[in-house]
Amino acid sequence: MSDETKKLVEAALFIAGRPLSVEDIASACNSGNPGSIRQYIKELREEYSSRDTAIKVEEVSDGYLMTLEAGVEKQILHLAPEKEISSAALKTLALIAHQQPIKQSEVVKIRGNRAYRYIKELREQDFIETKKHGRTRLLSTTPRFSEYFTIKDLGEVKEI
Repeated sequence: MSDETKKLVEAALFIAGRPLSVEDIASACNSGNPGSIRQYIKELREEYSSRDTAIKVEEVSDGYLMTLEAGVEKQILHLAPEKEISSAALKTLALIAHQQPIKQSEVVKIRGNRAYRYIKELREQDFIETKKHGRTRLLSTTPRFSEYFTIKDLGEVKEI
């Protein structure tokens, strides 16, 4: 077994930040042998377990994932980089910022039905807030939006 391939398996699990199937890992490592990939994963799981580290390799329904022990994760989660905004959500955010407050129904009319998903993503990341307005909702940006994009005056956004 190649130590280089084993390093690539470990690196793939580390950098992905999401579950990877054996096939995904084999493809990333240019290996046509899923059996050897499974063996490398097994070895990595044993190595991390024997060292009693905060990092572990877990088998999940979608494949394998490098994670942190639960107790450690809670203590250091605030240090993790922020999740990136998808380009579609960013376009939706630009529309909301430019025309705020804007009805959710208007955003959906302009951006299509997928806008519901983008609005949810933006709310979860605290870039927008929603307020009930009849049968729809009014959308507007939050202070976090201004902080994240270093905007001092929302008038700047409306002038663009």
